[in-house]
Amino acid sequence: MPYSRSCLLAAVAVTALLEIPALRAAPPPGFMLASGSGVVVQDAWARATPGSVTNGAAYITLAGGSQSDTLVGVSTSVAATADVHETTNTGGVMKMRAVQTIPIPAGQTVTFSPGGYHIMMMGLKQPLIAGHSFPLTLNFAGAGAVTVEVQVRGRGHGTSTGGHEQMHTQ
Repeated sequence: MPYSRSCLLAAVAVTALLEIPALRAAPPPGFMLASGSGVVVQDAWARATPGSVTNGAAYITLAGGSQSDTLVGVSTSVAATADVHETTNTGGVMKMRAVQTIPIPAGQTVTFSPGGYHIMMMGLKQPLIAGHSFPLTLNFAGAGAVTVEVQVRGRGHGTSTGGHEQMHTQ
């Protein structure tokens, strides 16, 4: 009997060890895995907007999976249009421009944050209110469409966007 108990314990231990890598490969709760390329979408958030403002920005982190992919477009039901934009500093002048595609290299992370890449939402249909959320669809060349819930945070979160509209270039 002692022999079979130790064999049973060893089998349970081996089974537990074999399951650990599988658990680590799954994205944590609240993250969205884009099928195909394995891109993981994390930390989707936007700043709250004052009632009269009709433009807003959303931010995400994209962690590349086992294959490279490319973000080719975005859309949301809370705005008339949504585009990926990039803020740059050229000779001390801040400029913003639309970007058609964002490469997501395998195994690397691309972070959208204030002062860099962001999702510009123009023609907001209602104010973005802290504590609420809204859907955002990301379109990838390989993985296709992935919809995530964007959490709206207070306006004090992140850096200031004063003068945001004046930074846009064509």
